Amino acid sequence: MTDREAFFGRIVENLDPRYRIADLDKAAGTFDLCDEERKVPVSLPLDLLAEYREQLNGSTLPDFPESPEEARDQARLMFIRIWIEELFEADVLRTVREIRLARAADGRLSLVRRRGPVQRPFPRAETDGAYWSAD
Repeated sequence: MTDREAFFGRIVENLDPRYRIADLDKAAGTFDLCDEERKVPVSLPLDLLAEYREQLNGSTLPDFPESPEEARDQARLMFIRIWIEELFEADVLRTVREIRLARAADGRLSLVRRRGPVQRPFPRAETDGAYWSAD
């Protein structure tokens, strides 16, 4: 197992236990993130993941530890894990079809989501004085 595979494995192992992992492929850096209602493929290509890991440093992560590599890797791991969970949880209309690590036009790497058609209807207006906003 390479260091990239080990880092990928730690991301998967530390995801919130509310989620189920299916079709895990550590060599390819892919898995399906599942809850009770849906399954979203997650793709973290290991070559890009290694580069992304190095991109996450003191200028990208607040309070990045100036300490041993293990502490810095833990901060990187937590950032990636939380971002994957946020992309998954914020999908209230069930439009996310894939979460992947990809290179932007400026060359930087980031976690992005690919969307599809809405799978859940917009919440009804009768909410006893409460309101819903896409923001």
